[in-house]
Amino acid sequence: MTAPDWQARLAPFLRPGETLLWQGAPQPGFHQPGKRLLLMAFGLPFLLGGLGLFAAALMQPTKPGTEEWAFSLFLAAFALVFAGIGAFLTLGPVIEARHAATRLRYALTTRAAYILSHFVTDRIQVYPILPSTPIDLDPTPTGKSGIGTVWFHARPQRDSEGDTYTERAGFQNIPEARHVYHLIRGLQEQTA
Repeated sequence: MTAPDWQARLAPFLRPGETLLWQGAPQPGFHQPGKRLLLMAFGLPFLLGGLGLFAAALMQPTKPGTEEWAFSLFLAAFALVFAGIGAFLTLGPVIEARHAATRLRYALTTRAAYILSHFVTDRIQVYPILPSTPIDLDPTPTGKSGIGTVWFHARPQRDSEGDTYTERAGFQNIPEARHVYHLIRGLQEQTA
């Protein structure tokens, strides 16, 4: 698979007079190891239990044409669902940590912040930088110097049950977090 041409994908979305100030990508690797390891530990019993149940269902001594054969087949299919959920929870964080840096790009222009992603399809999210834009610098707690997250979008939302949560967007796990934070602050001061 060839790497996407991020400059060419961003160019049609820039408005006249808008110039690129910074572009980057998230650092590869585990950035919140506690959360990821907890998720992986939660998924491991599903994976192992599902695989064990699948193997036990296939090893049942059955004779074709009996009800036991149908039950073994049903049990094997049921076990695959649990094994699939377990594989997703256990292996998903590893795959995401490895590939997020190759499938995400961030760009900051004189007017907006862009998040470009290439997973199944291309997606471009645009967040205008206004004087009222809430920004937040969240340094990585692991002690890696310079790596952090710059949040520039926060909006309260309601889920299907009516509970309120905050939707956030930003440049996550970037190596030049403080520099980008100061660039956004400078843009806010220019537009004030």
